[in-house]
Amino acid sequence: MITDKKLNAISIALGVLLTGYVAQDLHFNPRWYGDTGPGVGQMPREVVAGYMALAYGQGDAAQAAKLYYTPKTIDFTPDAVYRHGGAPLASTVRQVVAEGLNVAVHHCVQGGGPGAYELVDMFRTGNGRIVWRKTIAQPLDGQDCAGSALGRALDMGLAPKA
Repeated sequence: MITDKKLNAISIALGVLLTGYVAQDLHFNPRWYGDTGPGVGQMPREVVAGYMALAYGQGDAAQAAKLYYTPKTIDFTPDAVYRHGGAPLASTVRQVVAEGLNVAVHHCVQGGGPGAYELVDMFRTGNGRIVWRKTIAQPLDGQDCAGSALGRALDMGLAPKA
């Protein structure tokens, strides 16, 4: 029969062992060592912002992929038409949705290519890197980002009434 005193001692011992295991795992976890990428230690939203600044703002998609992707990153749209040419693209961000490790960016890009596009870039991050990326693009057929119907404010009746 286990007495209360023995049960308390066993509980304390198990708690100390569990705490020691977690502390040891966090301290010696190899993912913390040797990775000096620009997104390490940042929130997923900041990782994506850094990637987009380099890929779109500076027009260097190859360097952005080298810095922010893992060797196993899955990119469903690596050869999109708006990513060619290496010219910086003006990106008008319409909305950013970040939940957990996932980030979705709705934005409009123009310049350096065959016209403007409305995009939804979806990212999944992990350990300061982008591990999954997919882009949905809609050409604006001669319009610029300012004239896009998707950029206009839409009243959905959700604003608080005065």
